[in-house]
Amino acid sequence: MKKVTFTLIAIIMAVLFTEHVHSFFIGFSLAMIAVTIGYFIAYQAILKPQYTMSFLVFAVVSKLIITVVGIVGVFSNNIIHSPITFLIAYVSFSVLMTYLASTYRSLQRETKDNQQQEFLHTGLYKAI
Repeated sequence: MKKVTFTLIAIIMAVLFTEHVHSFFIGFSLAMIAVTIGYFIAYQAILKPQYTMSFLVFAVVSKLIITVVGIVGVFSNNIIHSPITFLIAYVSFSVLMTYLASTYRSLQRETKDNQQQEFLHTGLYKAI
């Protein structure tokens, strides 16, 4: 149901903002780049748990830097004409990308948990 809701919201927004489609796509692409890089860095903390806080802080700072540089670049070059459309597209697709990244990660975790098998009834598990 969540997927259908997010898809309908994205389609409705795309139709409503067809007059300012370039502002919409710039907001969408900037959100996609910032969130993807932020989550890629944040998920590295799973591989090296001793540096978790460093990875999370670096992820937040990198997302903030990408967002600020992108917004400054877009507005200084006078590329978009509707800041409201840009803002709405950025916020909504940032939420959408966050949802997709966390859903993907939870599906990976469930798949990994389902691929374990008990070893000789000892309570120990091994990967299949």
